[in-house]
Amino acid sequence: MRLVEKLSRKYRIRLLLGLMLIGLVILVACKGPEEKPSKTDVSGEASGSVESTVNGSIQTTIIGGRTGGAWSVFTEGIAESIRRDNNNSLVTVEPGGIVENPLTVGTGKIPYGLSYAMTGYAAYSGDEPYDQAYEDIRAISVVIPSNYYQFIVRADMEYNSLDAMMENQAPLRLAVDQKGSAGEKITRSILQGYGVTYEDIISWGGSVDHLGGAKTFELMSDKRVDATGDAVSVPSSDIIEASTTLDLQILSIDEKIIQAVSEDLGMVPGTIEAGSYEFLEEDVDTVNTPAILIVHKDVPEEEVYQVTKAIHGNLDYLGTVHEEFKNLTVESMINVGNVPLHPGAKKYFEDQGLVH
Repeated sequence: MRLVEKLSRKYRIRLLLGLMLIGLVILVACKGPEEKPSKTDVSGEASGSVESTVNGSIQTTIIGGRTGGAWSVFTEGIAESIRRDNNNSLVTVEPGGIVENPLTVGTGKIPYGLSYAMTGYAAYSGDEPYDQAYEDIRAISVVIPSNYYQFIVRADMEYNSLDAMMENQAPLRLAVDQKGSAGEKITRSILQGYGVTYEDIISWGGSVDHLGGAKTFELMSDKRVDATGDAVSVPSSDIIEASTTLDLQILSIDEKIIQAVSEDLGMVPGTIEAGSYEFLEEDVDTVNTPAILIVHKDVPEEEVYQVTKAIHGNLDYLGTVHEEFKNLTVESMINVGNVPLHPGAKKYFEDQGLVH
């Protein structure tokens, strides 16, 4: 009898284990294979380039400016806005450059990037400094409405206006950014308005060097550079820092030159107000261009819609990231210049009644 009970007990245990095993198999079969998120490039193959929304979150990369510069701050602010509005999103920020970013986005290596409107359109249309048209670039939104061209000279310069420098053929030691960058193109266009070339400046006993901001101000401190020009936010951290050890001036641009440059480069007139820097005692007339967020055309419409919505929905937050974001409004977001809007951004602005 005990043997029968013992066998019966073993049988019941084995039966229970068997039923549990069958149930587990059925559960796994019903669940199906686990889907892993994949990244898709412009050709549809798995890669780290044009990335898309996965399970309602956004996994992507934005290329911005050099580490520690204002553009890196702007880019991180945009990235955080996307994270705030899209749960479990992974938005990575990578350093970049004004000229490089449209090329990187236009070839699908990184899906999003910051660009000046004028630089983005130069890449889209194949104008200088680009040797071909990158027609896959699309615009999403303005992020910084105004980046003002600032022609900065040492305060001890003999001439305190561009008109006087050009008229007297001053031996100007000029520093500009890399050829084809926004600041360099604007500087060259301003000189062209006076009928002057870099070669003319050199023939007058001056010099023209292509240098970054930090090196430029270092050489200005050593009195080996007299002037520099670039399109940057106001106030610019580089200029503020340089002004702690240098006496600087920002020169106004002649009204006729402003008009010519605006027509040449697709810019608009602007004014840097007195007091924007401690050393700036009078308003400065100049030109400006917005910084915009660009994207590859193959990024999904729904994702770009959500990115545009995140920027609009976090304007108050962005104002705490950098002073320049305080000038961004939903109305100014759409003033992206001549780069075509991505359908996702256009759809969002249509829903807001801003475009038709």
